[in-house]
Amino acid sequence: MLHHRVGEAELRDLEPWHAEEFSGLFQSEGHDLYEWLAWEHFENYEACKSFLEGFAKGRGEGSRRLFGLWLDGALVGGTLFPTINARTGIAEIGVFLTATARGRGIVTQAVRAMLDHAFDDLGMRRVEWRCSPVNQPSRAIPDKLGFTHEGTLRKVFKVRESYLDLEVWSLLREEWAAGSRTPLVQEEPGEDLAE
Repeated sequence: MLHHRVGEAELRDLEPWHAEEFSGLFQSEGHDLYEWLAWEHFENYEACKSFLEGFAKGRGEGSRRLFGLWLDGALVGGTLFPTINARTGIAEIGVFLTATARGRGIVTQAVRAMLDHAFDDLGMRRVEWRCSPVNQPSRAIPDKLGFTHEGTLRKVFKVRESYLDLEVWSLLREEWAAGSRTPLVQEEPGEDLAE
């Protein structure tokens, strides 16, 4: 099982067998998470399982990847590559995290590890970050990690019944500082982290 420590949290693949835990996260924290996510109905186990199966298939195809973040044994969020395009060398990174887990640097550390993975292991030449201009915690991450704000797409991101603006940030391989690299995933021999 793939496993990486990011500060106080564990970063590992979010698999279809985590559907009940994933659904529970949205049942208890969805009111906060849905403010910035276009995802809907994740309180439903079958919808969660289908979503996670889609990412498992995408991982096999090399087109996307989803990781969960566990804090003290509880799923508190995740990081993802919603798109990985090997032909163009462009990937996008996204995150979601419960309010109780914020402010600990978990997301920044997880994104650093994902950037290393994108550039070193996947051979990407460009990584993008997209977020609403009013989502200050989200837009602070690319700014802190050296991304360039390229512009704002107006009214393109539908969340519930509203269309939001979406900022586009990017980081190029040559811009990524070599001194802050950490491997994304490490094999932990003898540990079954799926349980």
